Amino acid sequence: MTFRRPRFRHSVVLALGALIALAAPALLADPAAASARVASGYLAQMVGGLVLVILIILALAWILRRLPGMAGQGQQVIEILAVRAVGTRERLMLVQVGEEQILVGLTPTGMRHLHTLRTPVVVAPVEPRAGEFASLLQRARSQGAGQ
Repeated sequence: MTFRRPRFRHSVVLALGALIALAAPALLADPAAASARVASGYLAQMVGGLVLVILIILALAWILRRLPGMAGQGQQVIEILAVRAVGTRERLMLVQVGEEQILVGLTPTGMRHLHTLRTPVVVAPVEPRAGEFASLLQRARSQGAGQ
């Protein structure tokens, strides 16, 4: 004779059936039980709302972690100085780590160190082009400040 563990689904169904069988006569016969049902409905609604709010908070935290530039903007040791598209999905990145500048190749399959520069490259700040949103916003700010 071998011992078999009962399946989880069967034990859950049996437990729910026993709970319903024990609670049904009391709920049907007593008017106070009807108000208890209403109260339990409100409780279930409140718990459901709480779970929904927690899920929304977790989803927003996940989204903020994935967006670039949303992390803490404290003192950065690693900086991306320049990025150049080489192909449709390939890029070259000039990264500064401390005093060293490293050229990195970025592909869909990963990143690869290409070269460490002996003499650092001085990268001038990039001015936005005339049609870019940043320059339009800057002009709107300067016009708004002048009024």
